[in-house]
Amino acid sequence: MTENTQEFEDPAKGKLRYLRPFIVLVPTLIVCIFNIVANIPLLQAMLRLLVTILFFFVIGSIAQGIVRYMMLHPGEHSEQEAEEQEEENGEVEDEREADEADVETQE
Repeated sequence: MTENTQEFEDPAKGKLRYLRPFIVLVPTLIVCIFNIVANIPLLQAMLRLLVTILFFFVIGSIAQGIVRYMMLHPGEHSEQEAEEQEEENGEVEDEREADEADVETQE
C-alpha cells in the first residue's frame, strides 16, 4: 500500500546539506591536532573529541535551523526591520521638529 501523504519540499535542504558537518568537523580537527601535539593520553583525547563532537553537533543543528528559517521566510525579517526603521525615523523627525521649534522660539 502507498501512503497518500504530501511531503513538504524543503528548498533549503540541498543548500544546507553540509553546514552541520562543517561546523562539527572543523573544531573536531582542531581538537584532534591539539591532542596529538600536546601528547594527551588516548582515553582523555577520545573523551575530548566526543564532547567536542556532541557540543558542536548541537550548535550546528541550531545554526542550520536558523539559516533554514531565514531562507524559507526571507520577507518576514526584512519587514520587521523596515517597521523598526520607520519607527526610529519617526522619532528622529519628531525630535528634529522639536529642536527646530525651540530654535525658532529662542530667536
